[in-house]
Parts: sequence; C-alpha cells; structure tokens
Amino acid sequence: MATADQYVIVSTNLADKVVKGGPLLWDGTSTFSPGPGLQLITVEAARQGEYTWPARPITELNAVTLRERIGIALAANAAYTGLPTPTAAQTTAQVQRLTRLTTALAKLMLEQVDSTDGT
Repeated sequence: MATADQYVIVSTNLADKVVKGGPLLWDGTSTFSPGPGLQLITVEAARQGEYTWPARPITELNAVTLRERIGIALAANAAYTGLPTPTAAQTTAQVQRLTRLTTALAKLMLEQVDSTDGT
C-alpha cells in the first residue's frame, strides 16, 4: 500500500501560481480528479515552483486570535487564583477578564468568528 503525501490543487496554466486547494493527503495512485484545468502537485513542488497560498479568511484569523486570547486569559486566571487576598481593583480586573474570556469561548463555540469584539 502506498503512503499518502501532501498535495495541493493548482491550475494547469503554469502562469497561474496560486494554490487553489489543499493541502490534502493522496496516495498518488488512487483515482482523484481535481477538476477541469486543475492538477495535483506535491506541497514541496508547489514551494519549489514558487506558488503562493491565498490569504486566510478573516474568520479563520479571528478564530486564531480568540484561541490566543483564551490562552492568555487562562494564565491570568491561574495568577489570580494564586493571590492570597486580592484587592478590590484586582477582583474588578478579574471580572473584566472573565467576561472577555466567556465572550471569546462563546464566539468560538457558536462559530461567530466574524469579529473579536468584546474579547
């Protein structure tokens, strides 16, 4: 059985150097037709051929940002819970952080990643 390698879909027009799809795994022997005017090439061949990847959608970038903010918030939560007697200002700041954290988690769970507002 052949091993699967990563491939991308590109145009058969060699002047069009933008990746159309992928990466995807393909064993190189199974029947797969990317469509008219398209072909599969390895990711490495795409890099060597100086193909470019299309810009990531804003929703995908927002999801990455939300995950980063959640990670930061978890670290802040750990620091807050380690305080022996938090001040009123520290408690107020923590409530604000928790509100932003909850908003970020809800946006990710509901896939409402059109913005990062409130996080």
